[in-house]
Amino acid sequence: MIEPAQPSLFKRNDIRVAVLSLGNGKGRTHQFTYGLDAVCEELSFNVSATVTPATINDCDIALCSLCSPQDTLALCCALEERPRSRLIVGGHGIYPFRAWRHLTHRIAFGRAEDAVDTCVVGRDPLTWCYDYDADPAVTGRYEIRRARRLLQGEQSVGCGGACRFCQYRATRPLFGGKYYGAGRGYRVVEDRWDSIQIKPGRQTTALDGFSEATRKRVCKPVADDQIVDTLSRILSHNLPATVCLKVFQVVGYPWETAASVRADLLTFRDVLGRVRPGPGKGRIMMMCTVTPFSPEPLTPMEDDPANIATNWRDILLHDDLRCIFDSPHLNAFTLPQIPGPLTLYRRVAVNRGASVDQLRGIARAKTIDDAVAIGGDLHAAGAGLRVSDVLTCEGPSTSNRKVSNEQAVL
Repeated sequence: MIEPAQPSLFKRNDIRVAVLSLGNGKGRTHQFTYGLDAVCEELSFNVSATVTPATINDCDIALCSLCSPQDTLALCCALEERPRSRLIVGGHGIYPFRAWRHLTHRIAFGRAEDAVDTCVVGRDPLTWCYDYDADPAVTGRYEIRRARRLLQGEQSVGCGGACRFCQYRATRPLFGGKYYGAGRGYRVVEDRWDSIQIKPGRQTTALDGFSEATRKRVCKPVADDQIVDTLSRILSHNLPATVCLKVFQVVGYPWETAASVRADLLTFRDVLGRVRPGPGKGRIMMMCTVTPFSPEPLTPMEDDPANIATNWRDILLHDDLRCIFDSPHLNAFTLPQIPGPLTLYRRVAVNRGASVDQLRGIARAKTIDDAVAIGGDLHAAGAGLRVSDVLTCEGPSTSNRKVSNEQAVL
């Protein structure tokens, strides 16, 4: 986690701008993300302080970045009403904004480079910003602003893939070449299977389905033969140290059951059994990081149901399944950090527009039954509010135009 920069003599101080911290000293205490760091760097005013919900009115403008449903729940629980200071919220966790919009002054969708002052200090309506006072009933449609340029440390933004479940792909058109996740101070190597590098050490990749049939169904173009060929090719180089692959997997798609996933895992074991050993002692370790399917806003699967009846941890970590495959040259296993039904339900409740009071109750719920008693069947197919009804991706030819108040609420 990075901190606000030191004050600059070349920036103004006549407006007090601060970063809102939601932790109040407990757990995660800062919301200062890499995107927010870029905003603060471009802003012509110094941002050198953090405020809490208790001290938020000590500044004129408070900036907050929400990167996940957990951040959204934290915001709802931290603020009972909108502060007197101007609260501007951004980040890729803000798309399902309708339930908590009244707690903010402005919500900025997507990228803000080359328009930070216009967004933060300006008051004119923007196609990519929602202003509560101008449109309290959300009768307008808004855009997710595209990248205008690469920021420091970025090699590209977005993804050119077509995975049906992925919000990152759905909301970030590829800009700047091949897909890499990067930002100031960090770099995440591309997680496409066909980009695995032949070198020892840790790499991150994704399959997002244990069976080839499921991967085809979600437009994840990785065949079983590709898995075998890639792993065999790595081993053929007889590398001097272990290749550690962190492999993201998704389970619980609408067509999957506990029995079908178990069968897919056993078939996946057979697929790994086809991997050809190398000439020496080269070794691959595959660590499968499993996430239950969640119908993400703005994706082709946003209306699909979420399976909150199955605890995938109990199934995937069963004695005969946790170790998927083990041999002198290849070891594959499932990591135990698998989100449970309550975590999944909370995510779906945020994404499908549960009311702010429901979100507060769901955030405090101790069991999945308690949460469902508050939020109801939000996990069912087509339930709740659709983000795509009020939010869309900016077109490639759309400029950073301003709109009138009348246009903003059409």
